[in-house]
Amino acid sequence: MPLIIKLVDYNQLLFMKLTFTSYKNICKVFEYFCNILRKIYKYEVVIYSNIITLLLIHILVVTSVNERIFLNIFKNEKSLLTFIKYGPIVSIIVFSFIIIQILIYQKKQDIKQDIKKLEENYISHNKVMVENLVNKIYKLIDMEREFEKEDFNNEIKEEVQQAHAMATLIYNRNIKKANYTKDKTIETIISELRAIKFNNNGYIFVYEMKGKNLLNSGFPEMEGKNLWNFKDSKGTLILQDMYKILSEKDETFYSWYWKKANSNLVNHKKIGVFKKFEPYDLFIGAGYYEDYFKEQTQKRILKKLNSFELKKPEHIFIYDLEGLCLVNPKKELIGQNRYDVKTKDGRYIIRELIDFAVKNKEGFVNYTSTVVLNDKLNSNDKISFIKLYEDWDWMIGSGFYLEALKKQIQEKKISLLESNNKSIKNIILIGLLLTVITIIISSYLSKRVYIIFSEYKLKVYEKMNNVVEKEKLLVQQSKMATMGEMIGSIAHQWKQPLSVISMANGLLRINREMKDFSSEKEIEDAIDDIEESVHNLTQTIDDFRNFFNPNKQKESFKSTDVMEDTLKLINSQLRSNNIEVIKNIEEVELLGLKNELLQTLINLLKNAKEELVKKPSREKRYIFVDVYKEENSLIIKIKDNANGIPNEIINNIFDAYYTTKEKECGTGIGLYISKQIIEESMKGKISASNVEYKYEDKTHMGAEFVISIPLN
Repeated sequence: MPLIIKLVDYNQLLFMKLTFTSYKNICKVFEYFCNILRKIYKYEVVIYSNIITLLLIHILVVTSVNERIFLNIFKNEKSLLTFIKYGPIVSIIVFSFIIIQILIYQKKQDIKQDIKKLEENYISHNKVMVENLVNKIYKLIDMEREFEKEDFNNEIKEEVQQAHAMATLIYNRNIKKANYTKDKTIETIISELRAIKFNNNGYIFVYEMKGKNLLNSGFPEMEGKNLWNFKDSKGTLILQDMYKILSEKDETFYSWYWKKANSNLVNHKKIGVFKKFEPYDLFIGAGYYEDYFKEQTQKRILKKLNSFELKKPEHIFIYDLEGLCLVNPKKELIGQNRYDVKTKDGRYIIRELIDFAVKNKEGFVNYTSTVVLNDKLNSNDKISFIKLYEDWDWMIGSGFYLEALKKQIQEKKISLLESNNKSIKNIILIGLLLTVITIIISSYLSKRVYIIFSEYKLKVYEKMNNVVEKEKLLVQQSKMATMGEMIGSIAHQWKQPLSVISMANGLLRINREMKDFSSEKEIEDAIDDIEESVHNLTQTIDDFRNFFNPNKQKESFKSTDVMEDTLKLINSQLRSNNIEVIKNIEEVELLGLKNELLQTLINLLKNAKEELVKKPSREKRYIFVDVYKEENSLIIKIKDNANGIPNEIINNIFDAYYTTKEKECGTGIGLYISKQIIEESMKGKISASNVEYKYEDKTHMGAEFVISIPLN
């Protein structure tokens, strides 16, 4: 029975010890030389030494731990010593070559990363620069537009105030005259105000508060008409609206829609100032067309933008959505429509930029420019930031050419390649030097290994013998503990058949003394009872003899048989403690050590019994046994309703000598041995957990042990 703790072959133990010592010393010497060379070649040596050291230790650990592979390779001491002698040398040469290649590859990757980083930094920096420039121009246009609007409004306001002052002056002068009349005074005011002109076509108009037009030099045909019910193109009753406003205040800014000269469409927005003339219940006003303001403002702003002197290579360009060039560093392009200009590959770049601006409002665009700012450039590849100025349908942009980046990358490549070639030479030289040094040290240490081999061999034998003896003692303790339990079971199971024999024997004795005391049938029944009881006693002895049978040969048996034998051996203990066993056992045939599985099942049932007897006698005590086939494994589940295993100890219950019982009650090796049987002898698995379940409409809590045994 392979219940002994897993032991490695003594050759493997020697290899683990000696190889680790050799490699550890090699690594120490390695580090010594590396510390000297670091001062000269910091980068390469640090990487080389660290990777070499880690790889050697990693190979050592993997080889040492994987005992099965190791034992298959090294069948005898001679092959082991050969490996110890030449293995490190060969592995060092191989690893040195690999690591040199890795470092060379890493250097090349570093070049790629440096170039990529250079490209990213260049593009990122220039993107920020051109985006900031476009945003500044955008804000500048907004500011200039506001300034222009303020100037226009102030000019209109000033014209209206002057007209109002003139009307007031005429009124004050005429009212003192003897022949003063209101109508004559109004005629004088209208005559004087008609002559006022400003902003090319600007004029003064005068209305009565009730809507009658008295003066409109821009549209004289409207004079004398009452426009109280006149609506502009937006449906606004202008005169009625003005009446409401000027009823509450003397002066106001106002916007409305009006027609232009030579046009009957009332859809041109005007902005103006209206001021009430109290003496005659009139109001005086003036205004300007918004598109005129827009046209004048755009001219001034474009003139200013085209006069900017930006630090090269900074530049801005502005196009309207029809493709007309408004601002450009190449002055000869200003005023040209470039909507249909194509590149050599047939792309309409201005169209694409306009479409992008309309769709995305703002963002970066990669393209080949149709405008060459520097004749020395070999490429017109460009990245621009585009932003739509929606109020005026302008596309504002600024960009940078990638030719400069390509030159920087080429220069960086040359520099890095020179540095890389130098580094690779250093890596190779250092690698060869360290490899030679390591080979010399390894060769020396390998010779030393043979001298101390015998001493280690003897120590390993002693340790193995101690471990084997301890394992045997553990198994014997487990058997003795189980035997003690079984003796109690034997005594209990023999009580009933012995009582039957005693009673039958008494009946026969009476019949011998008193003839015809019993009928022949009663006597025959008594004899049959004696024979059956003797058979039961014999069967009990056979069951226990089989359990302690030292035969460890694998045999074929059925799951129902092993469970039946288990319950026979322990059933009396369960019944005497009022423990009910609920079985659900499927018949499955398997090959293995029946008695060892039997011992495990007895241990588990016995542990369940010991926990259940702690429950008050009035409470139900259950053990559930489920046996079934799942895929290619036999599953055995044993659970109770003894409230489970404390969480703080559940992970330790399979440890050797771990027990929660008093010393006189247990050794703490039952579950440990059970785990060894299942995992080592049966190549299966065993686990424990606490489960909550329902039985007969009542919730129970208990421990559940699950055994999984492969059937193949």
